[in-house]
Amino acid sequence: MISSDVLWSRPLAVALAVLIAFATPTISTSHETTRQAFSRSRQLAQAATASNAEDVTKLPSGRCQLRIDVRLSGNDESVPAVVRIVNPRSGKTLPLAGEIHRNQHWYSLDATAIVTVPQMKLRIEAIRGLDTELASIEIDLTGKKNASVRLSLKNFYDAHFRGLRGGNTHLHLMKLTHEEALRYLHVVPQSDAIDLVYLSYLRRIPDERNYISNQIVADSFTGGSLHRLSQRGILFDNGEEHRHNFGRGGQGYGHVMLLNLEHLIKPVSLGPGIMGQGTDDIPLQAGIRAAHHDEATVIWCHNTFGFEDIPNWMAGLVHAQNIYDGGAHGSYEDTFYRYLNLGHKVPFSTGTDWFMYDFSRVYVPMYDDLTSAGWLKELRDGRSFITNGPFLELEAERGGLGDTLALTSPNRVTLVGKAMGRVDFGQLELIYNGKVVDQAVAKKEGGYYHANKHFRVEIEEPGWVALRIKPDKYTNELGRPLFAHTSPIYIEVAGKSIFRQEVAEQLITEMQQSMVTIKALGKFTNSASQKQLLSVYETEIVKLLDRIDREKQD
Repeated sequence: MISSDVLWSRPLAVALAVLIAFATPTISTSHETTRQAFSRSRQLAQAATASNAEDVTKLPSGRCQLRIDVRLSGNDESVPAVVRIVNPRSGKTLPLAGEIHRNQHWYSLDATAIVTVPQMKLRIEAIRGLDTELASIEIDLTGKKNASVRLSLKNFYDAHFRGLRGGNTHLHLMKLTHEEALRYLHVVPQSDAIDLVYLSYLRRIPDERNYISNQIVADSFTGGSLHRLSQRGILFDNGEEHRHNFGRGGQGYGHVMLLNLEHLIKPVSLGPGIMGQGTDDIPLQAGIRAAHHDEATVIWCHNTFGFEDIPNWMAGLVHAQNIYDGGAHGSYEDTFYRYLNLGHKVPFSTGTDWFMYDFSRVYVPMYDDLTSAGWLKELRDGRSFITNGPFLELEAERGGLGDTLALTSPNRVTLVGKAMGRVDFGQLELIYNGKVVDQAVAKKEGGYYHANKHFRVEIEEPGWVALRIKPDKYTNELGRPLFAHTSPIYIEVAGKSIFRQEVAEQLITEMQQSMVTIKALGKFTNSASQKQLLSVYETEIVKLLDRIDREKQD
């Protein structure tokens, strides 16, 4: 694809570097299983994109410099946007060398971008963020060397008016120059209309030599590029992926994001499996506790990947849980629902890991000026919902996301749920203690889909309720599986919260199995070091066993 592109448009190194980075099968998104799944999904997406791409060598040879001006309705200012160019006769898309390719031949273009296209009839399509309808216009460029086109984007849902601010809590960049990386960070978040991006530091020997995001994050502690980027409309802050692996990308203690740091928590990566030297003596919990001391925010990565997620959640040391940050792996039931069914408060979060290949983000309400500290507080308080498509709203009679409804006895509760998205999301589902108890079908209205319903739920036991779209069925414009899920509204009945003994027993078994694996794979200084490491798991096993005993006595 690159070779045919450069035959007919100006070559820009950033586009080629981004395309090469996306096409490289050695990108590691988390553990080995995640990396392989993500690589397969990328290969499938690239194959689908290629099959629907025009062979530009067979199109008219004349070239036109086309200026694409995208504006929001009622606004005279040009904005970056995500744009696709289509041959209306064949329905196939045109590659645009020199621009930042996302997927399905959608490109993030800066405001008033100029692209090189064939002199022929073309259809220009544009979107921005998740709350605009798709804008489309056809233009005849036959015989024209220069032309311009303007597209107006209509909002079907005004996230900012509702006080919602979206963030990406997990992002790294690789195989770009410093200049290319800064261009990427300027254009892509702007085109996606995201409000806050955490760029994170990550160590891995020897791959880290290609991690340009490390340089940018390191500079951020003394001002640097992130501060300058934040003056352009998107707020950037630092993060660190604190992690451990047995082997190059295999299962280990896990990965955890540490956000809004005063300084890097060192060592950043743990163990010989990822650093090529040292021991497996140090648990992630040491770095997590150091982050707590510095009042940073702790988010577990990649759903259930890693052994240490369970003991750290049981110890109350994790503020939020990422899912789908690096591919659509795992499920809500694997992590969120289990912890919730033990009575833990579990805010939902997400990011994209390597590059912004999807529209994934987590929204929280912020009516004051956007700050990293303020946004993270709302996330920790559980006011969030995650999505790469539809917007979600859920309110109870006396509270919203993150709140607790205190009932004196079992009773009926009325909740109002809504979803609105640019593409079809099938149906909206209300979840009560992990089970679908009601739903509403999505209906098309103009250029978007919506579903809403007053849900009346018979609350027979304490627990939690949340809203989601039906998973694993629909895709967004970038070809990614759609997801959207709110953090819960919690429910107490007669002063009690939920505690499922069978879930506690399952987590105890998993922690015991993790200890066996760690003993077999770990490299420790001595038996005392191994014992100290395993105490992270033993402590939480004992606490869960004690809780089971107390519940039986009540």
